[in-house]
Amino acid sequence: MSKQAPPPPKPKGPRRDLLARTLATHIRTAHGAGSALTLDVSDEMGSPRGFVGTNNVALSRALGTPGIPLGRVTEISGWPGAGKSTMLDQIFAACQADGGIGVLADTERGRNRAYMASLAVQPESLVWIDGRTVELMFDEIETLARTVANLNATAWAEALARQGVKMPGLPTYKYLVFDPNDSSKNRKPLASYEFAQWGRAQAAVLMDWQRSEGMKPSGIRDHASREALNPVILHGQSPGENKEALSDWLSGRDTELAQAADRPIVIGWDSVAGTATEAELEGSARDVHPATAARVIRRNLRRLIQLIDDEAIAMVLVNQRYEKLPIGGRPMWGKQSETYGGGGIKYHTTIRIEVDKCGDIYEKGGRGSGIPPVGQEVMIKIPKNKLNDPFRVEKFGLIFGKGADDSWAIFDDLKDRGIIRVGGGWARFTDSNLLGDDDRSFRGWTELREILDDNPKLAKTLTEIYLEGR
Repeated sequence: MSKQAPPPPKPKGPRRDLLARTLATHIRTAHGAGSALTLDVSDEMGSPRGFVGTNNVALSRALGTPGIPLGRVTEISGWPGAGKSTMLDQIFAACQADGGIGVLADTERGRNRAYMASLAVQPESLVWIDGRTVELMFDEIETLARTVANLNATAWAEALARQGVKMPGLPTYKYLVFDPNDSSKNRKPLASYEFAQWGRAQAAVLMDWQRSEGMKPSGIRDHASREALNPVILHGQSPGENKEALSDWLSGRDTELAQAADRPIVIGWDSVAGTATEAELEGSARDVHPATAARVIRRNLRRLIQLIDDEAIAMVLVNQRYEKLPIGGRPMWGKQSETYGGGGIKYHTTIRIEVDKCGDIYEKGGRGSGIPPVGQEVMIKIPKNKLNDPFRVEKFGLIFGKGADDSWAIFDDLKDRGIIRVGGGWARFTDSNLLGDDDRSFRGWTELREILDDNPKLAKTLTEIYLEGR
């Protein structure tokens, strides 16, 4: 019997794998720059394009991430009245606060604009799309994403040109939009666009520039390259206006005609369950169309997933839960409830968030006195999380008219951890150094909120303590 050769020695410490690099180089040579790279080239490869906040400290702790990932699909599901739409609105507000854009498809037609304003949603940075059917929803989302891709590609090409870098012209393609109600063979498009796109030739030029600047040559439009090139989208109506806007931008002067490329975008679909398919709108009320929405959603998510990743678009699907009905009187096995849209949503989502009401919140002395609650306790569960540990559970206080109240979640958690001691209706920090010279007793989470509003430094400290407890 021949003696087996010993296994190759394990490398000591980090080192280059030359075979992996050779394979990647050959694929790039055959198929173009950006087609293959080893993951050590850029920290942003294989990762979300960034994050947008949630304005909900309990949700952030449950996710274990800085927020909702850009370039990925997130689902928020739950029973009616659990706070799903409020959660989406607060994500919009956080995105806009970071200079981003919100895109709302309100198919339920249940939004309260005054309530959205109280949650800090900015109407001038919120795009409302119609999305009357599931098919039309995806058409409008695709048009939006391709428009963003066109503007961003042009901005990056012009930014490289300002650095004296020669680049082949951006490849273009014709994008046609048709009337969804017209299925005739010779139908004419409602609109026709000539869109530019970022191709592999452009990625190769960017890679050479990154190498010349001492960066990791990845060929992707990463954060470091964006900071160095400062790509900008110009909105002037004439070359003269654009030239002036660009001059203001490069000089650091404020102008609404010049805005940064690759701004974060959150598309919120509220809700999947409330959107009919074209087949469901046709025929009579007695027609049955099993799984039509699931098929359309699965097909279109496959088509759009790479496009929204390339353009740093977060797609947030708000979904309803429904109870499964027993068949033939037999007892139910497995899960007693399910969400709409089929398995396509479960497969393509990076994060799935389940929310459920688990109690009421009263002001001091309100419980049992006939005074209605001022809010509700909401349970968060994370059944799927590709970016951190799944199955985390957290609670937060949803205050009516105000949204998620971080002080409620912080108070409830620090009380359970013994950092806040409660007795006789009063609360006090066990560590007097937290409040400093203002160390005193306070009445519950409502007075804690007032303290945190007056003391941003303490608010930051307690938020860090809260997040460390996950």
